[in-house]
Amino acid sequence: MSTPPRRFGLFRHSTKTMVHPAGTVIFEEGQAGLTMYAIRRGRVAIMVDGQTVDTLAEEEIFGEMALLEQATRAATVVTLEETELVEIDEAQFFLFVRQNPHFALQLMQLLSERLRRADALYKTTRREQERA
Repeated sequence: MSTPPRRFGLFRHSTKTMVHPAGTVIFEEGQAGLTMYAIRRGRVAIMVDGQTVDTLAEEEIFGEMALLEQATRAATVVTLEETELVEIDEAQFFLFVRQNPHFALQLMQLLSERLRRADALYKTTRREQERA
């Protein structure tokens, strides 16, 4: 059973946005991650090793893992259509967390959901490899 996407409406009224045409690489797997993004409109593909593992749309966020861990990007993100993004740096992120405890809770729930999906994908792949 698929869960509906977790929406982050907190960013819908942001005025500081960037519009990217379809096919734009927002960031690549392995790059340093100093910001995260909220999708104001449009869609992006999340890709790992050249394979699309997820598609995100309006009011969803991405890039939070690298920002939280101050680590490199775990995936490549490419716009699928003209997409308007809100870029959130570390200072803005911590301000949102302090001022909006619900945002922090939503983010924890999102990370838990993504971890469960990754675990399920790993288990499926492992079973398929054992059968081969």
